[in-house]
Amino acid sequence: MKRITTLAELKGLDPRDFDNIVLSQEDILGWLALTEAGWMHSGNPAMPHVELTSGLCSSGFFFCRKLLRYPNITEILAIQLAKKMEEILPAFDAVVGSPYSSITLSYEVAKYFKVPHGIPEKDPSDPKGKRMVWKEEFPAGTRVLRIEELVTTASSTQEIARAILEKNPHPVLILPMVGVLVHRPPQIPADYWNMQMVSLVEKEIWAVPQEKCDLCAQGSKRVKPKLIWAQLVGHQ
Repeated sequence: MKRITTLAELKGLDPRDFDNIVLSQEDILGWLALTEAGWMHSGNPAMPHVELTSGLCSSGFFFCRKLLRYPNITEILAIQLAKKMEEILPAFDAVVGSPYSSITLSYEVAKYFKVPHGIPEKDPSDPKGKRMVWKEEFPAGTRVLRIEELVTTASSTQEIARAILEKNPHPVLILPMVGVLVHRPPQIPADYWNMQMVSLVEKEIWAVPQEKCDLCAQGSKRVKPKLIWAQLVGHQ
């Protein structure tokens, strides 16, 4: 496959041209770079570092929504992920993604497998925006596959399962396998209890509590990355 080197080339890709191509991790990292969807700290304590949704400090961040805003790219990546999973997936009946960045990716995976798709909602009563509520209805015995655009600690992935199991009116089965575009745990291999992550990109990036963060100790300001993303990726 010809290497994609410009954003214009990326935006013009036809998903059908990738039906018989397996993208490498390096290919996808290149696409993340072209769409300014990834950032790593330089090590200079004068520069800010990121505060993750979990509250942990980190030296890197993937803003996958910047890549997944292109429908053709979302379709390509969803099919790549689905094909990677399908030979090892147990039988399932529905796909669920988390709000909000994984909505389109999980939808395209559901479309590939020709199964229903659902999304929990963020609980408006939770000021931290972490708790989810489930308002759909799956029939009894439905086997649910979770798809995420990004996993760091898997807390959101677990919250999806909790929301569905707690509020769905019928008993369902949450599969222990999770499909992920970017898996960026603080340490590889990562232990998520009984969950198996199947990802297109897996990259170890440290994430620690604030009191254990070397960058904080050196005076680096911690920031919520999406609020100053243009500054982080170089657009001062």
